[in-house]
Amino acid sequence: MKLTFAGTGSAFCMAADNFQSNMVLETTPSGDEQSQRLLIDCGSDARHSLRNLGYMPNDFDAVYVSHLHSDHIGGLEWMALANYFVFDGHRTKLFAAHELLDPLWEHCLRGGLETSDHGNSQLSSYFDVVPLFAENGFDWKGLHMDVVPVAHIVTDENTMFSYGLFGHGKKQSFFLTTDAIFNPDAHMPLYRKADVIFQDCELGPRHSGVHAHYNELVTLPDEIKAKMWLYHYQAYDKPDAVADGFCGFIQPGQSFDLG
Repeated sequence: MKLTFAGTGSAFCMAADNFQSNMVLETTPSGDEQSQRLLIDCGSDARHSLRNLGYMPNDFDAVYVSHLHSDHIGGLEWMALANYFVFDGHRTKLFAAHELLDPLWEHCLRGGLETSDHGNSQLSSYFDVVPLFAENGFDWKGLHMDVVPVAHIVTDENTMFSYGLFGHGKKQSFFLTTDAIFNPDAHMPLYRKADVIFQDCELGPRHSGVHAHYNELVTLPDEIKAKMWLYHYQAYDKPDAVADGFCGFIQPGQSFDLG
C-alpha cells in the first residue's frame, strides 16, 4: 500500500510545479492482480494533477471526500461526467461522512449533474455512494480507516468539520489530518498512536486560523515532530523543517510505503 501526493499546495496554490493537496492511495499488486486506487479528495485542479501522475478518472476504484471546500471536491463534477461520457459509464465508490452527502449534492454538484441525457440524476447516478459514520470508519482493500472529525473553521455561529483519516496499515499506522486548525489537545492521542503523521501546514505571515501554522506546529514535542510530514502549504519560502525536527515538507508526487 502506498500513498502518493498528487499535489501538496494550499487551496490557492498557483505554483507551476504544484497542485492542490489531493492524494492517491494505491494497493500493491501481487501476481496478476490489478492495482486498485482510492483518491483522497478531488479538488478543482485534479484533472491536471492526476494527469501529471499518469492517471485518468477511470483508474480509480473509489474517492474519499474529507469536506466541501473546492480544493477537495471541485473536481468531482469532472470525474463524474468524464467517467459517464468518456469511460463507458465507469463507476467509482464515493466514501464520505453521511453529514456531507446531502450538501455535496444540493449545494455543490446538483447544478451541473442533475440534468443529463438519461433524465434527472442524483449523486448515486454517477457514484456508488457509501455513507460513513465516525464511530465505524470503513475498510478498503484490506486497510481499515477511522474517520476522524477535525475542526477546520470555528466561529461563534458554527464549526465546519473536515474528516481526517487514521489508517491501520499492515506495516504502520498513519494520521492524515486533511484540513484542521492547530488543536494539540484534541489531536495528541492520534499523534502519539500514529507511526507517521501527514499534517496540513500553513506558511507565510498571515495566520488564517483555519489551518495549523508552521509557527504553531514547531512548538509540538520533539517525538511528535520526528514522525510528522508537512503538506498543504503556500508558495512561500519554506523554513528548514528538518532542522526544526520534522520529517520535512512533502514534495509533489512524493510517495510513502504504508504496508
